Amino acid sequence: MTDIDTVKNFLRSPGKTVRDDLVSALEIMNLSLEGPNGTQRAQTILEAIPIPEFFALLGNYEDVISLATCKVLNKLLRPMSYADINSFGLQEYLMLGLQHEFPEVRILTMNQIEKCQESEEAIQDLVKSPLFPAMLESLGFDDIPTSTRILELLVKLVTTSSYCLQVFFDPESIAILNRLSKDNGIVKFRVFDLMARISLSSPEAFQLCESSGSLEAITSELNTDDLLIKLNAIETLSKIIQSRVGYSFFEKTGILQSFVDILSKDDDRDITLVLEKCAVLKFFGKLCEVEDIDFSEVEDKYNILRQIDAHLLSDNMDLKITSIHIIGVIGHNEHGLKLLSSSVSPNSLGDFMDLYNGSSGDVKLACLQTISCLLGVSEKPTKELSDIAEQIYHQMGGNPTPLTSLIANAKCGVEELRMISFANLQKIAFHPWGKTEMVNCKEFIDYIVDRSNESTHKGKEWKFAIIQTLYESPGSENIIAPNILEQFRRYLHEGPFYVKSKTAVALE
Repeated sequence: MTDIDTVKNFLRSPGKTVRDDLVSALEIMNLSLEGPNGTQRAQTILEAIPIPEFFALLGNYEDVISLATCKVLNKLLRPMSYADINSFGLQEYLMLGLQHEFPEVRILTMNQIEKCQESEEAIQDLVKSPLFPAMLESLGFDDIPTSTRILELLVKLVTTSSYCLQVFFDPESIAILNRLSKDNGIVKFRVFDLMARISLSSPEAFQLCESSGSLEAITSELNTDDLLIKLNAIETLSKIIQSRVGYSFFEKTGILQSFVDILSKDDDRDITLVLEKCAVLKFFGKLCEVEDIDFSEVEDKYNILRQIDAHLLSDNMDLKITSIHIIGVIGHNEHGLKLLSSSVSPNSLGDFMDLYNGSSGDVKLACLQTISCLLGVSEKPTKELSDIAEQIYHQMGGNPTPLTSLIANAKCGVEELRMISFANLQKIAFHPWGKTEMVNCKEFIDYIVDRSNESTHKGKEWKFAIIQTLYESPGSENIIAPNILEQFRRYLHEGPFYVKSKTAVALE
């Protein structure tokens, strides 16, 4: 009896086929589909056993049967489009597959559902079917891999198909999502994350999110006494604000002012308040990264820099480190760096550099990371930006110069300090004044071209990147002496990991 006959007999009369015989037949079938005649073999199998009958084997049978069937189905369905799958009437089976107890079956099901992205027609077929509300319900599953794949697929579909966008916000869909958002914290914020990401796709999507009540549901979590939920809500809101329309919403609802009020509270010994403040500082860091929002407009209205400056001096290490990080986020944006440089009251940049010069340990590392952001604001900086970067460089101090101090750091045994010092060296090389400083420093040239002083993979990559930045930048031939340029050219030609070969001499 062939493997096909064994499977057919089981489907007709399950009680008359020995389980081991069925499993063996499915395993033989699976192996035959891997061979050179796999396509022809698949056609033969499907002529004898329709796809829906294979799905029936995933039902209430023993685990080993379901798993063996899953392998066969995976190969049979792999070449099929979503339209092909739809033509077999498999939507009911896909709905069941989403809820199957075996992860292998859920993965198989998701592989088929994701094929709908092949065309707008396929997307509409999916969205019109009962499978779409079943997908929304799947966001509530405890199975994180499946619910995550569902979320990612929904984001893609809703943000690329106007038809799907409208169906997603119809009353039936919103009712499902509202019910899920009243569930436990994990499911609730899974739904909130979905809404936040969809809201960013277009002004229309944002308006639909707002009119559906979803944004209000998220913001209402700020009023909870549960710290973890409140922190998750702030993190979700930091995604929503990444557009001009999002900023307008936060202004209209008074959330921005409420966040400033949190920062204004003066008790850095209250751990709950400290965690809230850190989350809010990161929120404003996200806000300053939004391209179509002028952060100086935010600063004029809410005096964010004054709050950041105050927390640079906090005795609480978390607040201090977070504030240092936010200075870097703001200053890594061209408008943000100009704002920091021009700010007099508070003198945020000056206060930050004072903190750097008096710091050690983790604070010193955090400051160096931020300085790297400020110096690296642009790989091709304007003169204005380069002048600001030069001022920052000279404020770094050093023994005897900032450059020689960074070289000393790069040679030390503390890996994190070495890496951030390499990063600063490369950022300095972006600037004309930095190139001049470097090529006129014999200690730097001797260090950077000497391969023997660096043994780590990362360190070698950094040295190569620094030389590449110096050598390939516009106008380098006007700044760097010909003999040094030639050393750089040879270093780059040999690559970052070149080791000079040693000739072995045999002695008799």
